[in-house]
Amino acid sequence: MSVITPPAITQDEVDRFWADGFLVVRGALSRQEADHFAELIRALLPGDLRIPDHWQAFDGRFKPFQAPGVQTFDGPDFIPLFQNERLYAVMTRLLRSHRLLVRDGSLAITMRNDTAHASELSQQVHLDPAVPEDVDDFLFTPEEIEIGGCFYFTDVAPHGGGIHVVPGGHRLVEEAARGVPGGRQLHDKWRNITDLETVEVTGSAGDFVLMHHLMPHAASHNRNSTTRVAQFLRYSRDDAPWGMGERPGDRPGANGFDEAQLAAMTPLGRKLLGVDPW
Repeated sequence: MSVITPPAITQDEVDRFWADGFLVVRGALSRQEADHFAELIRALLPGDLRIPDHWQAFDGRFKPFQAPGVQTFDGPDFIPLFQNERLYAVMTRLLRSHRLLVRDGSLAITMRNDTAHASELSQQVHLDPAVPEDVDDFLFTPEEIEIGGCFYFTDVAPHGGGIHVVPGGHRLVEEAARGVPGGRQLHDKWRNITDLETVEVTGSAGDFVLMHHLMPHAASHNRNSTTRVAQFLRYSRDDAPWGMGERPGDRPGANGFDEAQLAAMTPLGRKLLGVDPW
């Protein structure tokens, strides 16, 4: 008797992504896997709770850095996240290409913060577009689209520090940017967006929240006792413009991979991380 394997993403989910600009991929990791990575990240916190000067900290949000200016955690223990086959299958459907690259690998620890604030947000609504800030206009081509997002390694209940998004916001951004010359430069290069209502994206440990690169979003305060632990990834096509499609080792200042990192990579991971060509 043959076993029917469900698709990585359904057509309904594909349609919802293009309509809403975001999607929650349920169970991209098992709960056991999510717990494992959550513990790896919690272990980065110094035992004496002296937060390193080169880390970032905002309103209970901690962003670990390996060294000053180095936010990517791509050691052998974290390589499996970059080469997650379920996410790769999802991204190939959404980006309409199997030749993809993955980057970022930054981490976030969001602890309970009871400070009174007028807003749920701990960050200004903004974009992380794939288009450099010195470019005046978006291309709005399939090749330009980048999909970013984050693993939730812990359950994220309402008011638990979940990422906030604007449903359909990517279409609002495109409409506004197409309407004037220099649309990439609006709203302080889209770093400070006002007057858009956001919703919090909750989820379970192991879920991945993905977003169109034109999705306005922001971090939020965690009012719950559970510390949110997350990791961020960004997927682009290898034929992407603006220099995003080159191999990571060819980028100025990028570090090569050592033997331990290479040993942790699957054949798919080697291509996604730019070690081998597609």
